[in-house]
Amino acid sequence: MPTLPAPKWFEALKKDPKAAESGIRWFTPEEAEAKRAELAHWYETGDARVRHHLPDAAFAAAKEQAARFVPVGEGPATTDRQGHKTRGWLMLGKQSADELKVALSPVHPPFLWLGAGQTAATLKDALAPYFLSYVPSEEKMARTVRGFLGTGGPKLDLIQLHDRYKESAFLDGLAWGSAFKKDPYLDTVPKGPEGQDMIRRYREQAPTGIPTFSFRSLFSKSVLRAEAHANVTPGVHIFVAQVRYHAAKQAALIRDLNQRLGMRLPEDLPVDVAGALIGLPFDPPELIRAALPKQPEPAKISFGLLCLDCLDSDNAAAEKDLREYASHADGGVRQLVANLALRRGLKSLLTEMAGREQHPELKKQLTEAAQRLA
Repeated sequence: MPTLPAPKWFEALKKDPKAAESGIRWFTPEEAEAKRAELAHWYETGDARVRHHLPDAAFAAAKEQAARFVPVGEGPATTDRQGHKTRGWLMLGKQSADELKVALSPVHPPFLWLGAGQTAATLKDALAPYFLSYVPSEEKMARTVRGFLGTGGPKLDLIQLHDRYKESAFLDGLAWGSAFKKDPYLDTVPKGPEGQDMIRRYREQAPTGIPTFSFRSLFSKSVLRAEAHANVTPGVHIFVAQVRYHAAKQAALIRDLNQRLGMRLPEDLPVDVAGALIGLPFDPPELIRAALPKQPEPAKISFGLLCLDCLDSDNAAAEKDLREYASHADGGVRQLVANLALRRGLKSLLTEMAGREQHPELKKQLTEAAQRLA
């Protein structure tokens, strides 16, 4: 059995009663070796639990990185709404044990392990955003970000997104649909038929509006919402994710994840939400907005405007985006701007467009659209 790394700070931490008060339990050498072997087996066999939609190169890097650590303890547990508990592991490097790492779940890739320092105080700070004593209401979460996930096709629709997030090791698997404006789950779901009826009822979609499925992240209790914007123009479907969350302080970790996987996640995003978003683009409106002026093809400009319209959460932002292209040389682009402005009820923009439009038929359409909004 390999000898566990034992720097002085780690020995002092194990003896600190404040660590136990935070829900920490240290492994015996025998337990540590068993956990190490278990983790190695998952990566050696490509167990689905540790894949997380990672590209092959990233999975190989995760395997190599995990092999450099030894599990030395377990952290506090989190419980989902069906009563399933997840308890994380505390990890220590075999060679350079300069700080403790926290894997919120043992199946999370090493890219998402939290740096927890060398003391009970730094360990507590690392855990604080992820082990809350309450479930925060969505409207009180200070940060909201939205990103483009993709377009409809054989591999992406709202049900597939639901199933993907339901099985995620980063999320509570119970979703609620657009029929519920707020999280309807107040506590754990009852066992048996009563609980299953509740889950089905809470997944219902409103008869009008955008179909959505919303999930709580398993640890930070953030809200991840998948939206299906169907037929934004004939045959075009756009899928968007929105995240509501309290800012976390692992900027370097998220920055490294973005670089490693080519993602564009906000650097204050909690790591459980970051993990749930692996495997699909999460293109923020700023990225699409910045790329639009470089597009020479009207069709690509139109698609970008459709994406921005789905991502813009209020009329002020949408009008600003549309105004940039309201005088575009291509009539098809102007027509799309007009359609999106009409859909949002942006009368002043339509009136301005009608006043300067040179094409007789489009000028007539713009004038009639502005009048309809009177």
